[in-house]
Amino acid sequence: MCIISIINNKGGVGKTTSTSVIAELLAYLGKTVLVVDLDAQSNLSMFFHEHDEDDQEVLSGFKQPQKQNIYELFKYKYRSKEDIQKLIRRTNIEGIDIIPSSKRHRKTPSELANDIGNINIILKRALKSINENYDFILIDNAPADNILTVNSMFASDYILIPVRVESYSYKGLRETLSSILYIKEEHDLDKIEFLGAFITQVNSQTNVYKEIKAQYELELGNKFFKTPVRIDTKINEIEVNLKPLLSYSLESNALIDYAKLVLEMDILDKNSKEILYKSISGNI
Repeated sequence: MCIISIINNKGGVGKTTSTSVIAELLAYLGKTVLVVDLDAQSNLSMFFHEHDEDDQEVLSGFKQPQKQNIYELFKYKYRSKEDIQKLIRRTNIEGIDIIPSSKRHRKTPSELANDIGNINIILKRALKSINENYDFILIDNAPADNILTVNSMFASDYILIPVRVESYSYKGLRETLSSILYIKEEHDLDKIEFLGAFITQVNSQTNVYKEIKAQYELELGNKFFKTPVRIDTKINEIEVNLKPLLSYSLESNALIDYAKLVLEMDILDKNSKEILYKSISGNI
C-alpha cells in the first residue's frame, strides 16, 4: 500500500486534476484507490460527485450534517476502522473511493490550534486503520502551509508536487520542499520521501518552458520528472462537466502525459507497467 500527497502551497497548479486523473489511471489498472479531499474548497469531492453543500445551520454548528466527512475525522480524531469507514463513499468510478470535504472543513485548522494533543498525526492514525483495503491512497491538499498539510505529510510515503511555468509556482515548490525537510529533521522521520515534481498546463514548445525546465532540472536533478502535462482543452471540459477523463476522451494529450508520468513515478508493479505502456504505446 502506498500513500501519496499531492502538495503545492500555490493554488492553480493542477493538484486536484492530477489527483483525479492519476486515481483514474490506477483504477484502470485494477488498483483499489482511496482519494482524500483535504481542501475545504472541495473540488475533488465535486469532481467525484460526492460533495454535500453545508447550509448555514451546519456551518454554525446548530445542526448536524446528514453525512460526515473529513471535518469529522479531525474534529473527533477518528482512528478506528469502523469510524473511518463511515466517512468513505464509493465514487462513480469503479475502484475509487473518497473521503470528501465541504465548507465546514474550513474551521478545522483554527479548531486544532487550541488542541493540546498530538495533532500532527490525526490523519496518519486514521488512514492506518483502513490502509489494508487499498493499493493506493492519494491526498489532495489545499494551497496552504498549515496543520492539515503537516498531517498529510506525516501520513504519506511520498510527496508529489505539480508546478506551473511561473515564479509563484516555483515559490510554492521551494516552500513545500522546506516543509518536508523541516518535518523530517524535527520529527526524525525516515518514511516520508519527495517523489518528484512535474510541470502542468504547459506548451512545451515555448522558450519560457525550456528555460524553467532547465532551472528545475538543475535544482532537482532526477526528482524533476521529464514528462510535462500539456495544455489540453479536454482537461478544462472534464473540470466543467465533472466527468472522468478516461470515459470522456481517450484522445487527450494530457491523458497520455499523465500515463507517462505514472510510469516515470515508478510506483507500479511490473505487470501494471506493461499494461499501461501498451495502452499508450501508439500515442508516444
